[in-house]
Amino acid sequence: MRAVIDIGTNSVLLLLARRGPDGRVHVHSDRSRVSRLGQGVASSGLLDPQAVERTLTVLAEYRAIAEAQRASLEAVATEGLRMARNPEAFLEPAAEILGRPVRLISGDEEATLSFRSVAEDRDDDGPLRVVDIGGGSTELAVGHGTAMLDRRSHPVGSVRLTERCIHTDPPGPTEIEAVATAVRATLADQPLPPHPVLHGLAGTVTTVAALLLELPTYDRERVDGTRASLAQVEALRDRLAGQTLAERGQSPMLPAGRADVIVAGATILLEVLRHCGAQTLVIRDRGLRYALI
Repeated sequence: MRAVIDIGTNSVLLLLARRGPDGRVHVHSDRSRVSRLGQGVASSGLLDPQAVERTLTVLAEYRAIAEAQRASLEAVATEGLRMARNPEAFLEPAAEILGRPVRLISGDEEATLSFRSVAEDRDDDGPLRVVDIGGGSTELAVGHGTAMLDRRSHPVGSVRLTERCIHTDPPGPTEIEAVATAVRATLADQPLPPHPVLHGLAGTVTTVAALLLELPTYDRERVDGTRASLAQVEALRDRLAGQTLAERGQSPMLPAGRADVIVAGATILLEVLRHCGAQTLVIRDRGLRYALI
């Protein structure tokens, strides 16, 4: 059994799993906790001490779970720490809590692992595009079969753009357009020919699927592999944008730490779909932690 902890800008994920003789990842459990380690980092450049403490508490809980299963443990961190000028304020106590260092991975490696998590779990040898929308960054990778041909980590994420662009409740059209404009500007550095299908990963994308499915509780088996059209994603984004934070928070799929950033996240998703010329989104409940297994 292996345990992989993925420490993101908004969420901390724990995957307990084995890779079977068939090459597939066989999941024992997959957990997510919102701690928002990257709170305010994009503007200040510094980790917030309370955000650090929240995340360390989650790591202590996750280590206990891994040890109870006698699982080997690996932990990686992404954009929330890449943005920070003082990553050691988290990395040093995190290493003490986990009993091993946390590896801060690059945006390129994050994009590569996100791509692999999907590419190695399908039988199709055709074109593949994978987007991973996080709290601080968005990774977009392009390949054919399991061969990756292009990868980029873009400095736009659901938390980052919420903090930068959205200041009213509910957000106004000008604020939503500011999010969209920021995404279009950064994606322009990665021009792509149109392709009809985009595979999407991470909390924004899986939350979109859960909302479209109207799930009373999150069910990864139902979410993984769900397809949605661009029109469905746009209609959902518009509905969420018309609600106050309190109204969005009434959904069981939009707990604290997700309801406030979902409008920006869904807007990022829409702009990536348009950039790729995709009309269909395939939602995958996977990500870099699966590739690391």
